[in-house]
Formats: sequence, C-alpha cells, structure tokens
Amino acid sequence: MNMFTVLAVLVAVICCNSPCFGRDIIKGRNEHLLFSQVGPYLRTGRRIIAFTAELSIDTKLGTNQAVVYNEVLLNKGDAYNRFHGHFTAPVRGIYLLSASMLVKQVGKHILLDMVHNGVTIAVLRSGSYYNTQSSRSFPVMLQRGDQVWMRTSSVAASSVGYTLIGKARSMYNSFSGVLLN
Repeated sequence: MNMFTVLAVLVAVICCNSPCFGRDIIKGRNEHLLFSQVGPYLRTGRRIIAFTAELSIDTKLGTNQAVVYNEVLLNKGDAYNRFHGHFTAPVRGIYLLSASMLVKQVGKHILLDMVHNGVTIAVLRSGSYYNTQSSRSFPVMLQRGDQVWMRTSSVAASSVGYTLIGKARSMYNSFSGVLLN
C-alpha cells in the first residue's frame, strides 16, 4: 500500500466518523477538499490545509540536502514552498505527515530524515535492493510557523551521490500533509 493510499484511507475514516460529515457548517458556505481516491468530501469549520508534492525529475543527493519536491499536486492553504521544499504550518494543530522514497541505485541503504524545526522526527530507509521503497505516515503536533521538510540524513554519508527517482504522477518520492484538527 503506497503512502497516498494510506493518507486517503485515514482521511476517509476521519470524514466518515466526523459529526460534521454530510453537513455544511462554514458560515453558510461550503468549503470542500476532494480526495478522488476516497470519494467523500472533507468538511471542516477550520481552514483546510493540505499539500502533496512529488519529484518529477531524478534528484542526486548531497550532504544534509533538503529534498525539494518540485511537482506540487495539491497546496490548499499555500503552506508548502516548492522552491525550498519546506512546509510551514499556518495554524496550530495536529497534522498527518507522510513521505515516500524510492532510490535508483543498488547496494547501500539510503536514509532520509523528516525534520521538524531542525530536529529529526522520522527516518525513511531504503533497502539495498533495486527499487525498494520506504514510506512513513504519522500525526505530529505543530505550532503556527513550525517548519517540516525532508533532507538527507546526517548519519548516513553513504546517501551522498545516490539518486532519488523522479517521475511525474508516480508518487515514488513524495511529501504530503493534511491538518487533522
């Protein structure tokens, strides 16, 4: 199951179990975020914040390099910056963050860190076999202005020089998040 499917299922569970599912609650207007894999709409009384970005071109890894996901598929709330690869939380809340990684080369384990305000909060690790993929999804409490991004791991110098596979609409290498509450 890929990262986007996991994210879509979690959103579906939240929507279907939400007391506001099926009602319009935003000051007489509807604000909808459609996840086509799920079907139902997410309706909320708070701002909708969601982003999904992927690599559409192969990206060679450097030392402590931020991964800039150049193809932005969704950026509701304009909180993901496609020029430096950082997500900046516009509001305080619990966010579901997800990332996936697929490396081109064979032979060594490659590590990518998910970083929150400069501190590693998760690590993605590819296997040493051809086309092994790694993904992580988990909720994180963020304050307004907190930043989250992906970078090459500082503990794995072996990641330097390897290449992340980029292919449009593949979600091989992706970074996404959604405000849950």
